[in-house]
Amino acid sequence: MAKPGLTLHRLELFLAVLDNGGVGRAAQACHISQPAVSEHLRGLEAHFGVGLVERHGRRVRPTAAARLLEPYARQAVGLLRGAERAAAELRGLRSGALTVGASTTPGTYLLPAALGRFHAAHPTIVLSLQISDTGEIERSVAAGQVELGVIGEAPLLPGLAAERWVQDELVLIVPRGHAFARQRAVRATAIAEEPYIARAAGSSTRGVAERYLARLGVTLTPAMELGSTEAIREAVAAGLGVALVSRHAVLARDRRIVAVRLAGPRWTRDLLIVQRAGTPLGPTAAAFRSLLEARA
Repeated sequence: MAKPGLTLHRLELFLAVLDNGGVGRAAQACHISQPAVSEHLRGLEAHFGVGLVERHGRRVRPTAAARLLEPYARQAVGLLRGAERAAAELRGLRSGALTVGASTTPGTYLLPAALGRFHAAHPTIVLSLQISDTGEIERSVAAGQVELGVIGEAPLLPGLAAERWVQDELVLIVPRGHAFARQRAVRATAIAEEPYIARAAGSSTRGVAERYLARLGVTLTPAMELGSTEAIREAVAAGLGVALVSRHAVLARDRRIVAVRLAGPRWTRDLLIVQRAGTPLGPTAAAFRSLLEARA
């Protein structure tokens, strides 16, 4: 008896179940019925000969076999979507779509303008920007979910190729009325005496800050961890503490906070353009990368 077919649609539904935490949520996200999702899962289970979900009442959870197959499914879906994009783009950037992944700092403060310039040159290309922490963007690029990523300096996953794009400087931000606001530079050891507000674990900004301070013999314990640079800026403006952020995140029009340099060596990091090693970019992604490199 022939095995049930392995289709792109079935793999996408399988990943939707994992990403959404259940069959019902996956059905809602994919705009199909819950029985249809269950049927496709059973087809995949029959194809691979292993169970992919365990049912507990009305809830399901992935099996160990599902977690083993997950990275292969993501890679397969990414490659097939890439082939579809490349075929569409053979018409000369007259149609198609481009999704760029970015960590918080480049995604919030640098890439929107670049995407705007690209849209002006190629108005029929549908553009989207996926913003997450550096680790998540690395995983998305490695899995082929996005062709191109822009991240802060970080240990790279195997299979990724990176190129330096622009240099960023990290600065201390304090409320305008803070004593540090009147200083030309602040010693790193002085920060340890202040409530420290940090990005969540996985942020490149936080990782670079901690490595830099460790070289100076300073370890900071966050009084508060927040999920975005904007939230950190608002917390600092409200007088809840001080923070270390990218200079790009310090808006000139925000008079509530002051950016102060740290005393000692200039504190910088590289922002990187990343893609899968050995996998050529499609024409649209290659054109966008060329635009970024020209504007570096």
